[in-house]
Amino acid sequence: MVKATTIRQCNARFASEHHAGLVCVFAGATSGIGAGTLERMALMLQAPTFYVLGRSAARFASQRAKLESLNSSCKVVFLEAEVSLLSDVDAACTQITAAEQKVDYLYMSAGLMPLNGPQYTKEGLETCFAISYYSRMRLTSNLLPLLRKSPQPRVLSVLAGGREKSMRDEDIGLEQHWSTRGVIDHTTTMTSLAFEYLAENDKQITFLHAFPGWVRTDIFARLTAPESSGVGWRVTLALIRGLVATIMLIFGMSVEDSGERQAFHLTSDRYGPGAWRIGYLSDQVSAPGVLEQYRERGWAEKVWEHTVRVFEKALAIGSDSVPK
Repeated sequence: MVKATTIRQCNARFASEHHAGLVCVFAGATSGIGAGTLERMALMLQAPTFYVLGRSAARFASQRAKLESLNSSCKVVFLEAEVSLLSDVDAACTQITAAEQKVDYLYMSAGLMPLNGPQYTKEGLETCFAISYYSRMRLTSNLLPLLRKSPQPRVLSVLAGGREKSMRDEDIGLEQHWSTRGVIDHTTTMTSLAFEYLAENDKQITFLHAFPGWVRTDIFARLTAPESSGVGWRVTLALIRGLVATIMLIFGMSVEDSGERQAFHLTSDRYGPGAWRIGYLSDQVSAPGVLEQYRERGWAEKVWEHTVRVFEKALAIGSDSVPK
């Protein structure tokens, strides 16, 4: 466990070292943990450039103003993108690549709770699975050339590091066996295995898969039942939102405290190059659990090969859906 006081001291020390000119890419920073992390990073860096992927520049305007008030030297570039779409991720990465010589930090925490059943993007990917895994891996893959040019590159995916579970090995993309629990388990295990594969091939990059624990965000409050839902599910979902809100209020850490921890994960010397699984108190999760079985059977490479195939298929479907 890394105590909150230690986290704050380390972040303050990092800020006092006047790290200047760092380029940071954020996906999932328009609200919740990501927004808290972005604000903390704005206070820790000198003349940084922040690329923020999100759906609406207009809705981000007040957050941009706050960031600029926290640090007048920061440059904030908002890239309008629907992060569940690989084509939008590609377009954002093209803009970043055209403007920058390197990327120092890549932060990803965009998420959606998979409680309303499977819903699909125009690229044929289940939305929750795409946001939690495929889009994050596409963003990582696209930015690897720029990350390699940073002296201390770091990739952080905030999901459920250390909580990996067994997968349906014959259907890791859950095309045939979608379930709420399955999406959570598969995206978690696949993230850890994919990061291990990438770390083996890019030994100078730090890949972090972190579990934030209970944090007082609006991720459940934003859940609404589909119009096609019956009264029963609408009532059930309202009860779930109320229950989770109560649990978060009692046991959850604040967005600010979680942001402090994620900023620590991005900047601390505690985490060197390689693939790391990080618990909600910032400690390394070293117990292999089910990962050991998957490693022995070469599943890190298998997961990445599957991921690349999905990229190709989804982008082909997406291009076919565009009117000629």
